Amino acid sequence: MAPIDVKRQAERRFLQLMDDSGLPLPDEVEYGENCVRFRWLDLKVVVVVDLDDFREIDANAGYTREGIAW
Repeated sequence: MAPIDVKRQAERRFLQLMDDSGLPLPDEVEYGENCVRFRWLDLKVVVVVDLDDFREIDANAGYTREGIAW
């Protein structure tokens, strides 16, 4: 199970990425055992951030906006 501080950091960084990109913020955020799930209820969309992948991305200086589509 991923530590709560890693989950909170992933949530903060994902929400900042969404906001910086001008994309709508999710309606719900849920912490799973090794992931963080973001839900947009009206759009019926879920994004899952796998925290194992998050640690690798974090080690490489963070996320980029490249490749984000809405």
